Order: sequence, then C-alpha cells, then structure tokens
Amino acid sequence: MDCSNCTTLDPRPCPERAAASAGVSLWVPAGLAMGAAAALGFARFAYSLLLPAMRHGLHWSFAQAGSLGTAMAVGYLLGSLLTVQAERWLGTARVFVHGLLLTAASLLAMALFHDYGALLLLRFIAGFATGCVFIAGFSLAARAGAASGRSSLFTIIYGSGAGIGMVLSGLLLPPVLASEWNWAGSWIVLGLLTLFTIALAIPAVKRVPPMAAAAADGAGVSLGRLRPILWAYFLYGAGYYALMTFVIAYLHAAGYGQARIVDFWIVAGLAVSASMALWGPLLGRLSGSRGVVLTTGVLIASALVLLLQHGVAAVMLSAALFGGSLMASAFAHLDYARGLVPSHAWTRIIAAMTVMFSLGQTAGPLLCGSIADYGGMRIGMFSAIGLLVLCIALASRQRGSTVSA
Repeated sequence: MDCSNCTTLDPRPCPERAAASAGVSLWVPAGLAMGAAAALGFARFAYSLLLPAMRHGLHWSFAQAGSLGTAMAVGYLLGSLLTVQAERWLGTARVFVHGLLLTAASLLAMALFHDYGALLLLRFIAGFATGCVFIAGFSLAARAGAASGRSSLFTIIYGSGAGIGMVLSGLLLPPVLASEWNWAGSWIVLGLLTLFTIALAIPAVKRVPPMAAAAADGAGVSLGRLRPILWAYFLYGAGYYALMTFVIAYLHAAGYGQARIVDFWIVAGLAVSASMALWGPLLGRLSGSRGVVLTTGVLIASALVLLLQHGVAAVMLSAALFGGSLMASAFAHLDYARGLVPSHAWTRIIAAMTVMFSLGQTAGPLLCGSIADYGGMRIGMFSAIGLLVLCIALASRQRGSTVSA
C-alpha cells in the first residue's frame, strides 16, 4: 500500500486505518474545524477588529491599512500555488499542521514590531501559511467525508470553524484592546489561541483515512471549461475581503460605539457557524450556480442594510446576514466547482479556486481602500458590493454537469 500521501503524521504505512475509514466520526471534521478557526477566524478575520486601533496608533491611511490585507492575500496566493506540490512532498497532514505552526508564529511576531514594512512581511507570511492550511484542511475534510459518503457535510462542519474563531476573537480581544497592551497584546492572544487549536486538531488529522498519492494528483483534468466559476470566485474574493477588511472601520466611522461593534462581530461569528448547518441541506438541493447566486446575494444584502439603514436593529440584522452568508458563499463556490470534476481532481480544483480567490483578495482591499481614501468609506463599501454583483453575473454563466464522486 502506498501511504506517501497518508494523512497521519507518521509516514509509515497504516493499512489498519484504511479498513476503519468507513466509520469516520463527525468529531474528525470538528477537530479539523479548529484549523479553520485559526486560519480564517484568528489570522484573517480578526484583523478587522484590530485595524482601527492599529490605524490610529500607527497613523496609517485607509490604503495602508488595506495594503496589509493585500500583503496577506499575496501570501495566501503563493501558499495556494504551492500547496499541491507541498502535499506531494510532505503529505496533507504535515502541510496542515506545519502551516498552523507557522500561522501561530507570525501572529505572535506581530506584537513585536511597529515598522510598516515588517508588519507587511508578517502578514504575507501569515497569508502563505493560512493558504496552505485552508486547502489542506478542506482536502482532509472532504476525504474523511467521502469515506463515509458525507463529503459536503464534513466540509460544512470544517468551514464552521471560521465562525468559532470570530466568536472567540470577538469575546477575548476587546478587553485587551482597551488595556495598555492594545493591539500588540491582541496579536499575542491570537497566536496563543492558534497554538491551542493545533493541539485540538492533531487528533482529528490522525483519523483521516489515507489516499494514494497517484489518485490525489488530478493531472489530465482540464479546468478550461470552469473559467466562469473561477473568475466568479476571483470577484468574490475581492468583494468579500474588502467588506471584511473595512466593515469594522465603517462602523467606527458611522458613530457606533465599541460595545455595538463587538456585538456585530460576535453575532456575525455565531451566524457563520450556524449558517453552515442551515445552508447545507438547502445547497444540496440547488442545482447549478443557484447556491452561489443565493448566498452571495445574501452577503450583498447584509452590506446594503448596513449602508442604507442606521440603528441597533440594522447593525444586528446586517451582522446576522453577513455571518450567515460569508462562509456559506465561499463553500457554495468550492462545492459547485468540486462537483464539476472527478474526485481525484478535488485538490487540484480547490487549489485553482483558491488561487483565483487569493488574486481577488490581493486586489480587493487595495482597490476599495484607495476608493475610500478619495470618496469616503461609504463609497469604498459600495465598490465592494459592485464586485460581488459581478461575481453573481459570472457564476450564472458557468455550464457543466456535476460529476459523481
């Protein structure tokens, strides 16, 4: 048996695990979700909570603040490009776990520097690490689910970890931001939380059934016919990441206090986790790009509620819609694309989609941040909505039949 790409951290052959693969527990994707909590909730999304304090304390423009988001997106792009090859060399499990270790190190190091260039480099490193973590974690969750005939359910559970990360950061960071430790102490908290998630994720990684290296390659599968959904995901990455980067800054600019902003973040995080379970059955019944269109449309609605209405009710409704569609739309894109190729090409298509997503993330915050510098934060947010509208238009043009695993 060839276990060169086995998902256990021990490289030795493990045929007994293959025999047990049919009974993979739901605790496996739940453990893997801790990796998503760190990579998405702590390393990426929590920057929105810290951005106002960093921008004020370090005297940044909106474009500079957006550039840190761009630096992370560039790193995420590089990580996405190299993940497939790294999995061939190291195995999926090592890419996942080592990526989380590098994520923790980069977050802890953010507390040590005030220099703009050093912080840009650290966000690049964090992006590289989380790109590897997300793709490897998605592949592990899909593989574990496939062994039990529940691939979509397992990836949904995996994605719910992002909401857990948002809730934890929303609960733990505000007191630190209000203390003398401020944003530097907040990065330390995020780094320590990431180390804790690694300890929870490793037992789950060890229970993922192996896949032969040759079957995981995906060579010979043409992605040319998937251009519409690939470019739609590019636009989604640009629009969603611009909204995620600046939504907290917008709430500050609109006059909402810190308590209301924390409420927004926690409600959004809870909605992320709950939405993955609520959307799952519905997305499974929607054919073609309808799932992408519906979830992205809800994300657009969340931003419009915030921009066109004012008051506590509007903030809470926006938070629920925002969190309720944020990860659901991303996974709707990924699941739709994954269903258009045979199972042995899953890692390849997820990597290709993530590359396009990363390119979008690279452009989105910088573009919308620059627009906000000239036209105001409100106009910058509307420009992000425009990118999401274009995403829906392109996704609707995708043609092709779903391939059974």
